[in-house]
Amino acid sequence: MRSLAAWLVLSGCLLLCARAAAQGRTAAARCAAPCRCDGDGGADCSGRGLGAVPTGLSAFTYYLDLSMNNITELPANVFKNLTYLEELRLAGNDLMSIHPEALSGLHQLKVLMLQNNQLKMVPSAALRNLHALQSLRLDANHITEVPENSFEGLQQLRHLWLDDNNLAEVPVEPLSHLANLQALTLALNRITSVPDHAFANLSSLVVLHLHNNRIREIGKNSFSGLDNLETLDLNFNNLVTFPEAIEALPKLKELGFHSNGIAVIPERAFLRNTLLRTIHLYDNPLSTVGTTAFQNLSELHSLILRGASKMETFPSLTGTVNLESLVRMFLFRVRFRDLSVNALTSVPTTGLRALHQLRLSANLDLKGTLEPRSLPKLRTISVPYAYQCCAFAGSTQEPICICRELGGFRKGVLTWKMSLSLLVGAFKPCEFLLGSWMIRLTVWFICLVALAANAVVLAATFCPGGALCPAALLMGLLAASNLLLGIYVGSLAVLDAVTWGAFAQFGVWWETGPSCRAMGLLAVFSSEASVLFLALATVERSIAVHLVLKKGEELERQQGRGWGRFCLAATLLTFLAAGTACLPLFHVGEFSSSPLCLPFSTGESSSLDLTVALVLLNSLAYLLMAVVYTHLYCGLGKAHLMEPLQAAAVRHVAWLIFTNCLFFCPVAAFSFTPLLTGIANNPEIMKSVTLILFPLPACLNPVLYIFFNPRFREDWRRLRSCRSRRAGAARVGIPDGDISPEMSGDCTTYSQLRAGLALCDCCEPVVLTTPSICKHLVRSHSCPALAGVPPRCSRAESYWADCGTPSAQSEYADEGDSFVSDSSDQIQACGRACFYQSRGFPLVHYSYNIPCVKD
Repeated sequence: MRSLAAWLVLSGCLLLCARAAAQGRTAAARCAAPCRCDGDGGADCSGRGLGAVPTGLSAFTYYLDLSMNNITELPANVFKNLTYLEELRLAGNDLMSIHPEALSGLHQLKVLMLQNNQLKMVPSAALRNLHALQSLRLDANHITEVPENSFEGLQQLRHLWLDDNNLAEVPVEPLSHLANLQALTLALNRITSVPDHAFANLSSLVVLHLHNNRIREIGKNSFSGLDNLETLDLNFNNLVTFPEAIEALPKLKELGFHSNGIAVIPERAFLRNTLLRTIHLYDNPLSTVGTTAFQNLSELHSLILRGASKMETFPSLTGTVNLESLVRMFLFRVRFRDLSVNALTSVPTTGLRALHQLRLSANLDLKGTLEPRSLPKLRTISVPYAYQCCAFAGSTQEPICICRELGGFRKGVLTWKMSLSLLVGAFKPCEFLLGSWMIRLTVWFICLVALAANAVVLAATFCPGGALCPAALLMGLLAASNLLLGIYVGSLAVLDAVTWGAFAQFGVWWETGPSCRAMGLLAVFSSEASVLFLALATVERSIAVHLVLKKGEELERQQGRGWGRFCLAATLLTFLAAGTACLPLFHVGEFSSSPLCLPFSTGESSSLDLTVALVLLNSLAYLLMAVVYTHLYCGLGKAHLMEPLQAAAVRHVAWLIFTNCLFFCPVAAFSFTPLLTGIANNPEIMKSVTLILFPLPACLNPVLYIFFNPRFREDWRRLRSCRSRRAGAARVGIPDGDISPEMSGDCTTYSQLRAGLALCDCCEPVVLTTPSICKHLVRSHSCPALAGVPPRCSRAESYWADCGTPSAQSEYADEGDSFVSDSSDQIQACGRACFYQSRGFPLVHYSYNIPCVKD
């Protein structure tokens, strides 16, 4: 009987369970018309344009999504039948009010999403009885007030979003009821300060976001009680002082307060935050960082300090051994360090043996080299200057070196196999500035010849005692500009010798220093001045030849005006060359594009504009020379070119034009290599052409003058005779103060013969002070007074037509000895001069009136 009774009871229970399960399946299958339901109790009613909560939902619904609708209010008991609901989404509606009893009955609710609505106050009454709530989203509303009892009954709340609202202060009292809160975000509000003990009861808090507020002050005890906080975000605020309150965060692992106004990081700033793994300090006007600020952070992996534009030195990283990403730090395991866009002057690498990535770009004051032996695991490094990559050339790890300076044919990321072929021997050499021995010897040869030859030409041209006609003046100015270019080439040769084999250690200092700018200015000025002076010499030679062909007073008048005009033109061209050379000083182009200090562009830089301007200016100058000389040759007949002096002078300038233009064309072509993709990939050829052909005219111009211009021989003889001038004057008996600077060596020769000559009282003092007459008297060994009655004269200087009158000696005529072949003719001419002058007649020029073109 007992077994029968037990069997009947068990059968009844099974029957009841079956009926209950059938009723449950029937209820679960019920779903509101506009929603989509699944068999597990989920209802998706989002984006349906609903104006109210739909009815007819199953009582077993555990998930309800009503987001993106037009629901503006929640009436009382609207969810009273959904006792099993665990997640309710009401985001993206226009909710403005929630009845205090709207959420009653939701005893199982764990997630409530009310973001992106129009709430102006936390619905504290409606939230009070949600004892199981774990996640509450109230972000992106217009909340300005949080009542004190808002979260009083939410003992299980883990995550609270109050960001993107209009909160003006931290809701200290409402937060004190959330002892189990783990994540809190108050970002994107209008909070200006964080008071002391603001989060005192949030001992379980792990993540705190306060970014994008207006926080200026943080109390020293603001973070007390946050014993388990691991992430603190204070980015994009108005902090001006370092938040010392972080000392109360022993478990802090990630700290961010970038984009603030912090200028000073004190000593031992992170002493009690030994578990820090990431610090974001960039975009702060850091000027002082304590030496011990980042020491002993053994867990630090990432340190970002870029944008600290006022920071000059970086602190010690001793004990920070895990740094992987660095902007400058001493860490054992750190793998990344971002120190870009700062003002660092040095980067100690001690303690960074585990560093994998180092960013130092845009630290323009960081000019020293790095020590690769302290960075054995480095894989990627970005540096502000290409020369700093040279230190890693021999390292075994072969890191990738990134340098923004390597523009044009070196842009992008370069491994060492690629970068060495581009850097060594080219415009960013690691070892030798001049590269190969062939280039080095050629540069030294050009330097020595340019300095010696131009110095000789200058001394011979401007030596006292010679008539300085426009042609001689222009040749002297051309030699002076070429001498300056020789000094520039010499500075490069000396720099190559001083930095022998280790140019990378000095390259940055040279390019960014005043010496490079001075040499670049000197090179551009001398180069442009030589081209402009050569163009003026071409015009002068054309005018001189055409004036020689004219007769009478017109010739004399134009010769007098020509000297002043050419002096004025030379002065203006000098100022033009100086102004062109000074353009890089006003940020039009730059001298530091390469160690050659020339404004020629070696990549994508502003120097290309100046390069184009210089090339066009020089091209116009050479075009003018070609046109003028072509017109000159076409206008001259064969008879005119048969005269030796004319032919030599014209031929000399023609040689100058041809050689200078010949060497200018390759330099101009390679100046445009950034625009020519076929050539731009070979900087070695471009550098060789620049080093050799650019200064070569300064070497050849004086050589051509010495060997092709007959005037130099006369200047050279006069230069050699200057030393014997005082000795000859002493033999004659003239005091040192009465010696004329124009007395030549011929007068000395004459003085030796004076004892056997008979001179009149008028002729003798003139002979001793006028070099051109001394030559004639030395030849004739006599005086016009010997032929007859001694003349009576008032001015002895007027006896010698060669010295006293403008018609006696033209700037285009020889000094006279080339045209006088008979000493008797000379005597007769001198006699006629004394005779006519003694009787008041004007002087009549004799054979010296025959013009002769001479350089």
